[in-house]
Amino acid sequence: MESLIKTLPAILSAAGQSAEVAEAACFAAWKHAVGAGLTNHAVPLKLENQTLIVAVADNIWQRQLEQIRPQLLFRLNTVLGHSLVKLVELRIDPNALPKKRIPQGAPNQQP
Repeated sequence: MESLIKTLPAILSAAGQSAEVAEAACFAAWKHAVGAGLTNHAVPLKLENQTLIVAVADNIWQRQLEQIRPQLLFRLNTVLGHSLVKLVELRIDPNALPKKRIPQGAPNQQP
């Protein structure tokens, strides 16, 4: 994965104005920029007009990420090697987040 991340700037340059490539690159860069701990709580949904729309679980996560939004934006664009994203929009959408997996052998628990 690390070697893919390092090639993102070259891929974006070679792709030119391809919106699909830009969006895929942003999704890959997001995972790298935010780290593994945050990927279960904030998931990119789409890139639209240089705005990366990210789903979060609830208003608590939304407020927390709003506080570090400038750092997230900086890290994201640093990984991309381009100022591709101008804004990160945080939307509450728990259904877009990955479902928590129950470890094998663990009893099923009702919430």
